[in-house]
Amino acid sequence: MKLSILGTLPVALTVLVKGKAVTSREIEFSDIDSAELIKARSSGISGDYLQIHELCAKIKLVDSKGEKHAVPYDVLAFSTSANLKKLEELEYELLVKLQAESSENQSS
Repeated sequence: MKLSILGTLPVALTVLVKGKAVTSREIEFSDIDSAELIKARSSGISGDYLQIHELCAKIKLVDSKGEKHAVPYDVLAFSTSANLKKLEELEYELLVKLQAESSENQSS
């Protein structure tokens, strides 16, 4: 079951897409499967933080046209801590949504 939620970061992130800067505060936070999680963790190098790699695998930056873009490790790692806190809150909201969906499916 893949679910996602939309959220707004306190501070905009900027990513490069085909050589052009895309800046937005809007993100989509999605559930990922175990294989995607392990792949995200394994992409780290010495000195990287696994939590940031995991979050990058779970989020997409949503531009003004509604297009979704990957957020590289360095963009998130060097963003404000307020953004990290907001992503942790969104991760909890997604967990609650997943649990509610699971409960509904079990009672059906």
